[in-house]
Amino acid sequence: MSKDKNNKTSSIQGEDIFGEFTSSFKTDIQMYKEDIYVSTAYSKMLAKISLITDSENKKIVKGLRDIQKEIEADKFIWDSKLEDIHLNIEKSLYDKIGEIAGKLHFGRSRNDQIATDVRLYFKNRISIVITELSDLLSEIIKVSEKNITVIMPGYTHLQKGQPVLLSQYLMGYFSMLSRDLDRFYNCYENLDVLPLGSGAFAGVSIPIDRDYLAKELGFSKISSNSIDSVSSRDHILDVLYSSSTLMINLSRISEEFIIWSTSEFGFIKIPEKFTTGSSIMPQKKNPDYLELIRGKSGGVFGNLMGLMSTLKALPFTYNRDLQEDRFGAIESVKTVFESLNVLKNMFSEISFNKEKMLEASDNSDILATDFADYLAYKKIPFRDAYKIIKKVSSKLVKEKKHIHELTFEEFKEISDLFEKDVTEITLSSSIEKRDSVGGTATKSLQNQIKDGKKYLSTKKNA
Repeated sequence: MSKDKNNKTSSIQGEDIFGEFTSSFKTDIQMYKEDIYVSTAYSKMLAKISLITDSENKKIVKGLRDIQKEIEADKFIWDSKLEDIHLNIEKSLYDKIGEIAGKLHFGRSRNDQIATDVRLYFKNRISIVITELSDLLSEIIKVSEKNITVIMPGYTHLQKGQPVLLSQYLMGYFSMLSRDLDRFYNCYENLDVLPLGSGAFAGVSIPIDRDYLAKELGFSKISSNSIDSVSSRDHILDVLYSSSTLMINLSRISEEFIIWSTSEFGFIKIPEKFTTGSSIMPQKKNPDYLELIRGKSGGVFGNLMGLMSTLKALPFTYNRDLQEDRFGAIESVKTVFESLNVLKNMFSEISFNKEKMLEASDNSDILATDFADYLAYKKIPFRDAYKIIKKVSSKLVKEKKHIHELTFEEFKEISDLFEKDVTEITLSSSIEKRDSVGGTATKSLQNQIKDGKKYLSTKKNA
């Protein structure tokens, strides 16, 4: 190491950095409530099985509550050399009530204590995500219902394909995000397993009442293997995977809204509070919030890959690598919540340019498939009908005309199979014919909205 006094690195001594290097409290500080909650429940359980007295339990519980008040009042002094929040709280409890604090650790390891803290923390956070995602889905249904008559072009490859109702796009978002909601419910269920009572990894020798602990802490299940309890982190992978798939979908919605808000499309107007101006171009209203949802998704994906890489070659049981299990997940859940909050509020205020959407639909050849279908109904092979309409469309592009603008006489010149009813093919008729389950017809959308409401009601009452 350099001896240059101007080199800051040279002045750092080993004893100053090693505590920081091994400490996780800067991350775990966000779980202080859960740690105190778990210790409080454990103290009550020790009193229940007569390993501590009621008097000792009351002192421990009061001491823990006092510590929580100090933390919330920002008066608690954290010591990074103590590695994690659990040891910080334990030391403070010693300072407050003396040797009685040491009895709290009987039959308990930091391994199963922290594992329980983490599960409880993410259970609480996932509950909030589930509520926020459900609220977003409710907003999508409201907007879909409100705009059920609005016609717009549907796209593949970002090229106009067929006409659809705007609500079909929006309920497409609903369908996609409802699967994310299902994943988070499943994620919650996988978190809802109590590891406390597993000890370091081999179980404990005291007559621990794990059923009591589960009830006190709100867990519906108890872990069945002590080794698995302290060494597995797939429940955190579930958090990260569910967050990643949701962010993929939120990013895709954001990208579409960004495109639709451009002057080239002009389909939507993003509320001004969700845009920012340019430092040099006064006319600009940039969709920064949507771009940030799109951008922040990368960090969430990275957190998933990071933990997968950490876990892939770890031997059982506990290894210190597992200390790195939660930082990325905490950040990812925070990003998910903020992104959902942005989109939920944006959906409630976004405005759609119905005239521009209709104009974009009308000023196109998106009815070409309907004319091909028309010929196919006349008993010629669809592939032959397709070739006829494709040839006509190519010719009309050069003439700067659209196929639906042709007169009956012009259709007759294309094929004798066309009859006067060919002029009845319109954007609305095209949409209403697509009344298959899940299609874009109005009746289908009404059913999708009805099913969406039923789905959310079922989830809410589950």
